[in-house]
Amino acid sequence: MKSLTALAILLLGLAAGASLADDSPAAGATASAPPATLAWAAQEFKNTCSACHGADGAHPTPLPGNPPPIVAGQYADYLVQALTEYRDGQRQNIIMAPQAKALNNAQIRALAAYISRLPTPLHTLPRPDFGH
Repeated sequence: MKSLTALAILLLGLAAGASLADDSPAAGATASAPPATLAWAAQEFKNTCSACHGADGAHPTPLPGNPPPIVAGQYADYLVQALTEYRDGQRQNIIMAPQAKALNNAQIRALAAYISRLPTPLHTLPRPDFGH
């Protein structure tokens, strides 16, 4: 009987975790969002992000005030957090907020995965201890 109770608790926990992995569009995003694949992310980066961050993500367009950062090779989990915060209004930027509001969680993860794979001119710390 104890094993059945433990199994029931485990299954409830898994179901609850799955419900937290929300890939529904953010408020204002279209319900018919394209599938979030690396190919989609590459096209989205080319069509949208490259206007400010550069075609390769490493040569941002000079803008007055704060120039866009080099994003190529940035850690994917950092990019997910930043884009999510822009989308949810926790991080403010007149350009980034509206761009991020159109993205759902899966699209944000795909963009982050794509951008993190771009070659970067920056040298950084090894990955193992970041974010843990």
